[in-house]
Amino acid sequence: MDIYIARQPIFDNKYNVIAYELLYRNNEGNFFNGNISDNVATSILLINSYFNFGIKTLVGEYKVFINFDSHLIKSDIAQLLNKDKVVIEILESVKPDKKLLNKIRKLNELGYTIAVDDYTTDYKYNEITNLCNIVKVDFMENTREGIESLVKELKRSGKILLAEKVETKEEFEWAKFIGFDYYQGFYFSRPSLRKGKALPENAVQYVRLMNELNTPEPKFRVLSDIIGLDISLTYKLLKLVNSNPRLQNEITSIQQAIAILGVNELTRWLSLAMVQDISKQETHEAVRYAMIRSNLLKEIALHSNLKNSVEELSLLGTLSIVDTVLEISMDEALKSIPISKEMKDTLLDKNTMYSDAMKLCFAYERGVFNDIHKSACNINYDVKLLSGHYIDSVKWADEMFEEIKNNF
Repeated sequence: MDIYIARQPIFDNKYNVIAYELLYRNNEGNFFNGNISDNVATSILLINSYFNFGIKTLVGEYKVFINFDSHLIKSDIAQLLNKDKVVIEILESVKPDKKLLNKIRKLNELGYTIAVDDYTTDYKYNEITNLCNIVKVDFMENTREGIESLVKELKRSGKILLAEKVETKEEFEWAKFIGFDYYQGFYFSRPSLRKGKALPENAVQYVRLMNELNTPEPKFRVLSDIIGLDISLTYKLLKLVNSNPRLQNEITSIQQAIAILGVNELTRWLSLAMVQDISKQETHEAVRYAMIRSNLLKEIALHSNLKNSVEELSLLGTLSIVDTVLEISMDEALKSIPISKEMKDTLLDKNTMYSDAMKLCFAYERGVFNDIHKSACNINYDVKLLSGHYIDSVKWADEMFEEIKNNF
């Protein structure tokens, strides 16, 4: 399925890009679909930008402004995002209450930058303004007298001022003259559209994960087993962990990724992901091959001198079809996930400590057995076991695949 995101640059006084605003789009028309709610639009935007495109692919090293409504602020979704990368942009329609203001204060304490969107002279919620770092003043909905009044008032309180919906060079020059810091609008650039491929979703996996997360003591092993059945969830989890500033080491297993993320953030992520309309998605046939490979590589590891690499090989099996699912090169797919160079090199068909196990897997799958004995010998694996291990893996994958389809 094709997915879309628009981005619009934000400039300083010297026409230098300092950030981008990411905007939800659902087709090539490059306009906002007004039939969708703000929180659903932002949820899908976050899923697509972080899990499908990759935030670095979209904006490089620049910061991103992303709209948040009251629901998403209160659900702590913002805390999934890198505070040094994202500006939380609070929509002008958000009405403050005690819980919302406490959540914004918490974001401030954690070091997030907060902006308020579409600011006008009749904006009523000073409690929100006081907690924001940046105020985006709407040049289409304010008079010049009103804008001048806002600039004097907001500058006194130390706010960074962003002029938005700037349409002409004359407006830009005037905004500079009266004291604005940043600028955004059609004068500089219309939003540019990015198109990509969404990973296939699986509704039943979300349900199983949420059920486990709602137990008194969720088990990482159970969670990792569920996620490991789905290439989409596996890939998105790795990309999410990669954007986590706490990440210090490369990931070797799904269980390790969950441990780094933590149960609370995993729950937030799932609640965000479930907002997407997954009911129309179909389970990709390639996922079945990933399941077979993952299980077969686990068996090969358990019965060879790679016993200490069971998790790594299982994960390699899951990731081995990610290029097919995303319809991009494997090299491109691997850029934004935090696995070791050894694992990436394996997936790029380079010789590594895992290569012989992968060769055994692919040889049996393709019916090409020329080098099978050499590879088996290299890792001390009895090649006579391969047929049984492959049949068992196919059976297991078929059973799991049918269960997923029947519950979908």
